[in-house]
Amino acid sequence: MKRRKYSKFASRYGLMLLLSLLVFHGCKMDDPEPVNEEEVITTVLVTITPPGGGSPVVLKFMDPDGEQGSNVPVITVSGPLKAASQYTTTIGLLNETVTPAEDVSEEVEEEGSDHLICFDPSENITIGYEDEDENGLPLGLTTTWLTGEPGPGEVTISLRHQAGTKTGDCPGAGETDVEVTFNVTVE
Repeated sequence: MKRRKYSKFASRYGLMLLLSLLVFHGCKMDDPEPVNEEEVITTVLVTITPPGGGSPVVLKFMDPDGEQGSNVPVITVSGPLKAASQYTTTIGLLNETVTPAEDVSEEVEEEGSDHLICFDPSENITIGYEDEDENGLPLGLTTTWLTGEPGPGEVTISLRHQAGTKTGDCPGAGETDVEVTFNVTVE
């Protein structure tokens, strides 16, 4: 039988090809799962609509340069709430660090099983959830607010990112994407 002669070039080329295949194959096996990062939220709009319509009270948090920026967030409340009243409330979440602004509320609703909006109101305000995720757990983009006695109050609102850990309890496990406290008046 006759032996074939291979050149040094062919031997080296074959060895390099084999090593490359092993390296690239090994890299594919070790790729980590992509992480669902926290949402960037620069604006929180809380629209509180009185029964039967009328002019809503708007609570607004705005941090145009985001958490990493140097500008101080601006928090405004457009007016007082009436005592002993029931309001329908919606929450809008925006990322205004991009153009056009991204409506993060849509993403929160689509990924409802990974998100929960938590409320911590003062004693003269009671908040009930009106929406839920695909598993029947509360979400918090739409709520009912009941006001009690007149006086000063506050409501802390936080969006919790609870990928794979959501139970419907606040604050529950997970990370906070945004948290803001609004000072409100009940008259």
